Amino acid sequence: MASQATRIFMAYLESKEMKVQILDDETNLIALGLGLNNTQLRLFIRFGDDDSDVHLEGREFARIPSEQAGKALEICNSLNDAYRWVKFVWEENGDLACRCDGVIQLDSCAEETYELLARMAGIVDDAYPEIMKKLWA
Repeated sequence: MASQATRIFMAYLESKEMKVQILDDETNLIALGLGLNNTQLRLFIRFGDDDSDVHLEGREFARIPSEQAGKALEICNSLNDAYRWVKFVWEENGDLACRCDGVIQLDSCAEETYELLARMAGIVDDAYPEIMKKLWA
């Protein structure tokens, strides 16, 4: 059964008419897609077992081929220096991912998690042109 924070946050997103899906009741894993100005973001959200923390992971917004691993790492280092709320990670399958964690309180978990979601989306949208510029320069 989904945790209390998971249920609260899903209701909050549904009130904003955002399509959200629970992927796994046991692990409290939620997924949603966001159309941004420069790219699209697939977002996965997981609340901790005690509803006091949340992990957000953004995927599918950029791919960097494995033959450009050196550039991928340079891009991640540059982005991690430029942005403080999100860390960027390149995975060997070519996916560029972004992650953030937050400490939450149950009575305000929906607003706090939504703020993290919005920050992540804004950072990814802002960083995307720079990612492409550095990748293809």
